[in-house]
Amino acid sequence: MKKSLLNLFFILSLLSFCSCNNEIENPKLECTQPDFVVNKTVEKIYDLSGNVAKQYFYDDVIEAFVVSSDEEGNFFKSISFQTKPSSKNSAIGFSVPIDMSNSYIDYRIGNKVYIKLKNQFTDLYFGGLRIGTLYVSNAGDPTIGRISQNEIKEVLHASCTIVDENELVESLSIEEALSDDKLNTLIELNDVEFTEAALGRHYFEESNNVGGSTNWNLRDKSGNQIIFRTSGYAKFADHFVPEGSGKVRGILTKFGSDYQLMIRSESDIVMNEKRNTPVFAEDFQSVKNNVNFVLPGWSNIVEKAAKLWKSMVYAGNGYAEFNTTSTTAAENIAWLVSPKINLTNYKNAILSFRSAQHDLKLDSPLNTLEVYVSTNFDGSSITKAKWIKLDAKVPSLSTPSRAFMSSGGIDLSAYQGNIYIAFRYVGSGKDKTLNGAFMVDDVKIFGEK
Repeated sequence: MKKSLLNLFFILSLLSFCSCNNEIENPKLECTQPDFVVNKTVEKIYDLSGNVAKQYFYDDVIEAFVVSSDEEGNFFKSISFQTKPSSKNSAIGFSVPIDMSNSYIDYRIGNKVYIKLKNQFTDLYFGGLRIGTLYVSNAGDPTIGRISQNEIKEVLHASCTIVDENELVESLSIEEALSDDKLNTLIELNDVEFTEAALGRHYFEESNNVGGSTNWNLRDKSGNQIIFRTSGYAKFADHFVPEGSGKVRGILTKFGSDYQLMIRSESDIVMNEKRNTPVFAEDFQSVKNNVNFVLPGWSNIVEKAAKLWKSMVYAGNGYAEFNTTSTTAAENIAWLVSPKINLTNYKNAILSFRSAQHDLKLDSPLNTLEVYVSTNFDGSSITKAKWIKLDAKVPSLSTPSRAFMSSGGIDLSAYQGNIYIAFRYVGSGKDKTLNGAFMVDDVKIFGEK
């Protein structure tokens, strides 16, 4: 009996002890820091790379931070890395194509990663550095391909260091962002909005499918634009594009001559402000194709020879164009003048437009596009009005054909009351070295009330 009582006491004591420790501790996840010595800079690898894929033979290591993520589906089998920016040095970015899905699990945003370069290949793809394996296209051209699943962990070694992405992002204007130096880096654009063509539409739409993705445009107050690209596989692809203005964070990429911004997730977009409403806007979408330019309020005037500005529609986009290639006049001068624009009660007005060229043969003041402003144009006589030339960025021979570029923000703060904006073309139809065509689109003026 005594033995039974002792056993019962032991069992009750054990139960009491267990009840006080009923929380089971989760095992702590420990990170094992890779043991690597960084002996090369990303900048040095960039300098050693070229347009043709080249193998790297040395046992060197670089380090960089992850800035892209495939968690939301907008990035596919590629990771963007960059160096950490400082007060003295801007970030340098590069991409690594990998044959791996859900890479965000092993390579989180902000994670410092060591990259072993030996036997890998590098090239500059549209100006941006790539590191990967060798891939030979059907045409026999060597290029950079995806690192295989078996080799990824031998090349990319995630460290135990993860920094806040706010230490990596750079705040830029669109104009500053349009640079090869910013490729594959994390940037943030402020006070931007989607252009009108995207409003009421989804991030991805089959009717605007460009290689499995949809391209819309972001615009700032100075008229600068950048492509905003969304994959059809993005988890937010069927969400509507926001209609306000604000900031957008993402990775700068490039295809051909087109710079493109790609976000990691929809949270990269914060557009809670009202849209910027222009004082004046004309996108020429109502014009007819290949006829003398006619729009209500606009004046199409010949100064020399007989050729007028024409309206054109190409790939669904309307614009104004002057083209000398079909003329034989020694000198063509023609003006396209806007309707009257009232700047009363507006301050800090800014003009912007987009322009492009095709078939230029020579950069010359005898074959160029100029922009003017007048306060006393009477609607018909160019010579009676006083015209002030404005400083605007316009295309040149080095600008890709038919690639629209922004004029930049043109200061009109000195003007009040009624003004007129004029586009003046100078060219020759006789001297074939001085002919070609200039195109004008998206004329806008913003101001503060």
